[in-house]
Amino acid sequence: MRKSLNFITSTMVFVTLTTLLWVSVSCNSPQKEKEATFDKVAAMQAIEKENKIFTEAFNKGDSITAASYYATDAKFMPPNQKAVLGRDKIQTGIGEYIKMGGFNLSLKTIDVWGDENMMTVEEEWTMMDKDGKEIDHGKSLELWKMEDGKWKLFRDIFNSDMPCMPPPPPPMPAK
Repeated sequence: MRKSLNFITSTMVFVTLTTLLWVSVSCNSPQKEKEATFDKVAAMQAIEKENKIFTEAFNKGDSITAASYYATDAKFMPPNQKAVLGRDKIQTGIGEYIKMGGFNLSLKTIDVWGDENMMTVEEEWTMMDKDGKEIDHGKSLELWKMEDGKWKLFRDIFNSDMPCMPPPPPPMPAK
């Protein structure tokens, strides 16, 4: 009887451990495989390369090339303006910034997070005039998505760190 009880106990322990092992392996395998195949550093480097080419195009006044770094369904959200949806409208918006003229944009990546489909990029930006004097600086959050095998800007929002302009003075009373 005692051998029979030990056999049953041993069998139950074996089955329980085997089941737990099987469940833990089957539940975690896809996640570990996914993590192992995505290289966040390589994605960040690819996005930084795209940003460099984007800023070079912007600073040269090439709105067509600059806008080509946006996804087809991208949204550009500048401060104090309505959002612009779609690459063609973004190209027009970038063209308006360029027409104001006389400044250069620089971007510095602060942090990135995401996966192989979507990356969030936190940046600091600076605008310099043609003489190299800083005229504005601020921060931005960009969402980059994989489109046709390349990272493309999907959402682009930024704002200045400079103080807001004071409101205009009230009108003078009529005499």
